[in-house]
Amino acid sequence: MNPLKALARQTGNWYIRRLCSMEYRRQTFTHHNERPIEYGFALDCLAAERPKTVLDVGTGTTAWPHLLRNCGFIVTAIDNVRDYWRNQIVNRHWTVLDVDITEPSEFGGPFDAVTCISVIEHIVEHENAVRNMLALLAPGGLLIITTPYNHREHCPNVYKRTDALYGQDLPYICRSHSAREIEQWQRLGARLKRREMWRLFSGPVWATGRRVDWEQAESEDAPHQLGCFAFEKTIIEPRFPAPERTSA
Repeated sequence: MNPLKALARQTGNWYIRRLCSMEYRRQTFTHHNERPIEYGFALDCLAAERPKTVLDVGTGTTAWPHLLRNCGFIVTAIDNVRDYWRNQIVNRHWTVLDVDITEPSEFGGPFDAVTCISVIEHIVEHENAVRNMLALLAPGGLLIITTPYNHREHCPNVYKRTDALYGQDLPYICRSHSAREIEQWQRLGARLKRREMWRLFSGPVWATGRRVDWEQAESEDAPHQLGCFAFEKTIIEPRFPAPERTSA
């Protein structure tokens, strides 16, 4: 190996080991977050469908794509790095492509599955995001979305509520979706295959009231603030049939 390359690799490995060691020593416990529920739901759906290629939307700094790769999937990760993160993001687990999912893109695909874990609630143009995720899916492909959710009550930004536990100082929104948005997404060309609803707070919507022991809601009337959804991409027939060709 070239001596300069060997030195660069040695330095890089030293830095990563030091970074991991610092993170290990600085661990403190505050509370559990919703990721075990969301990741568990997503992995169950992926295990059932067994896609080959997976696109993750809104990866950020998480190790989710690396975990998916460890499961055998061919993984592509994207995020709006330039705008949302202001180019201040470094994901040391996986390469994250700078793609705004609200804008049409032809960077790759089609994919067998798309995951969007706790991201759609921060996107103002959520319909455009879902439309473009579906466009990147192969027909019959799997779209997994997890998000703050209350079946009957929509909230455009839970961080603006007076009873919100946190988020007042954050520069982005956190929408709590409802059945209305799920119906909108289905009209874009998706069929709901599976749904789970979970209670994590005592308030009506996400991050309100106080934290409670996790409990899966058995019905739409039971308290819940988190929704996990698996959709199948459907082929939408044209609104107006194409005119028949006539021979000369």
